[in-house]
Amino acid sequence: MLKIFSIESGIEKQIFYSESKWLHPIFEFETFLETYDGPRDNLTAWDSAIGKAAAVLLIRLGVKKLHGELVSELAVNYVDSVLGGGKITWNTLIERLMCQTEDQLESLTDSDEMYYLLRQRAKLVLGVPVSINNLSFKYGKIDKLNLEVPAGGRLMILGENGTGKTTLLRLICGIYKPERDAGAEKAMSGSILIDGKPVNQLPKYAIGYIPQLSELQEEQNFDLTVEEVVGLGVHGKMQRGERKVAVLQAMRRTGCEKLAGRKFSVLSGGEKQKVSLARCLAQKARLLLLDEPTANLDKDNRHMVINILHSLSISEIPTIIMVTHDKELTSLKKWEVFNLG
Repeated sequence: MLKIFSIESGIEKQIFYSESKWLHPIFEFETFLETYDGPRDNLTAWDSAIGKAAAVLLIRLGVKKLHGELVSELAVNYVDSVLGGGKITWNTLIERLMCQTEDQLESLTDSDEMYYLLRQRAKLVLGVPVSINNLSFKYGKIDKLNLEVPAGGRLMILGENGTGKTTLLRLICGIYKPERDAGAEKAMSGSILIDGKPVNQLPKYAIGYIPQLSELQEEQNFDLTVEEVVGLGVHGKMQRGERKVAVLQAMRRTGCEKLAGRKFSVLSGGEKQKVSLARCLAQKARLLLLDEPTANLDKDNRHMVINILHSLSISEIPTIIMVTHDKELTSLKKWEVFNLG
């Protein structure tokens, strides 16, 4: 059981309540905060049991004081290290909660890493598994390639020019198909399965593909506003009001809300990348394919893209496959690296 209180005009007011099990009340509170417009400066939480996992999540959501009927010493140590002493109280203090989550987090200190692990344990992962088996293609150095990316996995593809990195992304998203060319030679052999299915059997909005900036720059005749471009990612069956909210939230998340009425064709490279990422967010893409997402961007826009990718990879957790030469991107923690060719 979880209760969250806020202090308004000096009066403590309950703003949230849930009786769901395990950590699900806290994830429900996270969803609640997406539309909550009240004060957040003095949030306090009462929970029936607080282990380190609950402490990590509640502090991440802005809770400043915690009280639990049952509290573990691991939770107390973590709260003291982040908020200072006296910010957590209890009726009963024990050494640890008897659960796998407590053991898993015991030695961890990075908030993002713990949050990522907890969302995975709660099965709040948007991503889907990708399985590439014995794949060969007539272009590049894609020859009997085998690759597995788990649901919510983060993979960087590295390699010299001409090895087929962009080609591989286009094969995964279905732009290149295993058809016979005029020379009667099969272009592709092997298989690519996404969530256990060929790409042509996936729902329309399952994959979000963002090509290289040079391709986005060529779309000068793309005479749509930013809001319209982001709206292209929203499922057609959505009600008008829901559609507008989804588009607005995606633009806010990527910092392009102020660009809503501008034409996509006149935007700078960094602005186009923001809008493209917003479109993928709006469509809730389960697999995100990025081809050199920071190439030819200035320092500020490169950092913007990196921050959005970092946030995506620990929150919504789609499966992300990215081609890059950017040393700053290749230094990101917890990303698998695959060298093609």
